[in-house]
Amino acid sequence: MNSQKFKVMDMTMTRPQIIAELKKHFDIRELVCPHVFNEFGEKSWQFFDLQFLQMLYILRFEIFAEGMIINNWHKGGPFTERGGRCNICAICKDKTLHGLLYMSAHANFSGCDYDVPGIPAEQTRQRVIANANKFPFKIRIEGKVNWNHNDCYDDPLTSSKVMVF
Repeated sequence: MNSQKFKVMDMTMTRPQIIAELKKHFDIRELVCPHVFNEFGEKSWQFFDLQFLQMLYILRFEIFAEGMIINNWHKGGPFTERGGRCNICAICKDKTLHGLLYMSAHANFSGCDYDVPGIPAEQTRQRVIANANKFPFKIRIEGKVNWNHNDCYDDPLTSSKVMVF
């Protein structure tokens, strides 16, 4: 693991303070689809749920100093819908056109998919679970996939701090 030290999440940090810290390591284009960025640019930060920003801060600064790859479309990569997704993104649009309900954390700017360079997805999930005490709220992890997904949806039917779905 990278030995670089980051500031531990201070729950008294304001939304602007959290965003300022996240901006040091994330370009907003890594967190939103091209449609949202092209329409709102840097103002795209406004759409993220506060708990998501806190979760992302903890993931990036306290658990994965190695870094995280969310979207990479702005660098010519294939990932465009791993962060916030809008209603005209392919996944959301397809569900709507087929009359299917789509309540994804991505569409509510409360979740993201990511990879951690050099760490397989299952090891990444296990590291998040091992660090559950760092989160001041419940989080969810998508299991049995070859990428990572975390969101801050709170399933009222489980008391587990980290729910694998």
